[in-house]
Amino acid sequence: MSDAQPDTPAVSAAATLLSENRRGIISMLIAMFGFITNDACVKLAGETLPLGMIIFVRGMMASAMLAALAVAMRQVKPIPRTAWKPLGGRIVGEWFATLLYLTALLAMPLANATAILQAMPLVMTVLAAFLFKEKVGWRRWSAIACGFVGMLMVVQPGMEGFDSNALYAVAALGFVALRDLSNRFIDRDVPTVMVTLVTMIAATGMGAVMVLIEGFERWPDAREMAILAAAGGFLSIGYYAITDAMRTGELSVVALFRYSIIVWAFVLGYFIWGDIPGLLRLAGIVLIVSSGLFVIYRERVKMRKLQAALKA
Repeated sequence: MSDAQPDTPAVSAAATLLSENRRGIISMLIAMFGFITNDACVKLAGETLPLGMIIFVRGMMASAMLAALAVAMRQVKPIPRTAWKPLGGRIVGEWFATLLYLTALLAMPLANATAILQAMPLVMTVLAAFLFKEKVGWRRWSAIACGFVGMLMVVQPGMEGFDSNALYAVAALGFVALRDLSNRFIDRDVPTVMVTLVTMIAATGMGAVMVLIEGFERWPDAREMAILAAAGGFLSIGYYAITDAMRTGELSVVALFRYSIIVWAFVLGYFIWGDIPGLLRLAGIVLIVSSGLFVIYRERVKMRKLQAALKA
């Protein structure tokens, strides 16, 4: 007599969710590595090139790579009319997030700029409370408050170590939230690579406009072109993977692994520029990460209680 468990719908659903969570986690880890390596390349290129040229050239290369990938995967498909509204929100979010964050990145240590963006789970919770009327308990509000204190410790307004460029990174948070939230409203039948490609083409267009505004001086030399090619490749990987991660599995599980980017930011910042955050900023980074992890944990507790109530 077999001891195998019957393949009930509940077991099948749990197995499917576990598989989707695993895929989402792997995609998030890949995305974070791609994004931080892209950031490091952009920061290197920014030592000799204006921001508009960086966004434009990197975008052209990334768009070409993504177009080739879409053809190779046979996923070149027209985007349905119903998907254009959330996709438009994603594009607007990407435009302003790119402009604001890269402005901060070129002027700040890599780990500091990266740490500010890790307040994203806190921002998403605040948006859920005010836009979607989600009930947020005192524990999560306390964690949000602690996270924003941590952000102040990194930014250090009014103190000797204050860098006004950090405010650009803070402003970028709202547009990153718009970009990520828009992903949830794009029909899953739309191929991820097409969503990523359209967003990249739009970002490249923004870069072209910036080049015209800044005034064209010269094309990147061979070294700069190689750095931007690497940036474009890693950005393409990051875009594709983050889109897949945000559309796969439970957001409360997948989002935990966003913080892997902090480790890479410290490593790359130290070995390339010799950056070592001061104790106050380091404490602020720890506070931001800890608060974000706690908010995600409380979200999982809430979901478990809801599932238990539905089963009762």
